[in-house]
Amino acid sequence: MTPYIIDNDYSADSLRWIKKYEEIDIKSNDKNNKILEKLQNEIIETNDCALAYFFCTESDYKHYRMQKVIFDNKDAKYAFIFAQNIPNSDIKSLQKIVVDSKQIKYICNFACFIKGADLKPLESIILKSISKPKNVKFAHKYLKYVSGANVKKFKEFIMVSKKPRYLFELAKHLTNPKEISKIEDLIIETGSFTYMRLFAEKIKLANIEKIEQVILDS
Repeated sequence: MTPYIIDNDYSADSLRWIKKYEEIDIKSNDKNNKILEKLQNEIIETNDCALAYFFCTESDYKHYRMQKVIFDNKDAKYAFIFAQNIPNSDIKSLQKIVVDSKQIKYICNFACFIKGADLKPLESIILKSISKPKNVKFAHKYLKYVSGANVKKFKEFIMVSKKPRYLFELAKHLTNPKEISKIEDLIIETGSFTYMRLFAEKIKLANIEKIEQVILDS
């Protein structure tokens, strides 16, 4: 049985899949593939992206038919996870669906977690989105998961946010002592002892005595 997704975006659909097909052994050796063909035809008729994806997690049978359901629906949520988990998926076409959707959550996820993603346009979209304070979390995620991210372009947005978790992640990507010191001061200003401690432990240029004194004074 497939280890179904815990992410809230997909949990309801995964339960729907289990309920619908729990009595069918999809991996059974049906010589004529009649069972699989029938299931796929049902999914195509109902135009159901979720079931198209979950079918592919259970069977290697004609993935291209299920991928077409996602193409036809232009479903960003399932375009992302299909690209992530289904072998030999069409990464380029799935990325286009995600980009065209303008849903920054899935655009960022695609950049962070899809091997073979074209990062240049995705990074550009993420940068434009983070002018809105609520979207700075995507800058944090991008820096955390994308090797070679252009830190300079994201730096000011994260520093303005003054979120200790974001600041700590940014500090891990910097080497300039003045910038490190500035981020250290910003984290101290937040009053987050958790991130003060992490900063002292993980950042080589941290002023450990300064952080210790702040904690003691508190």
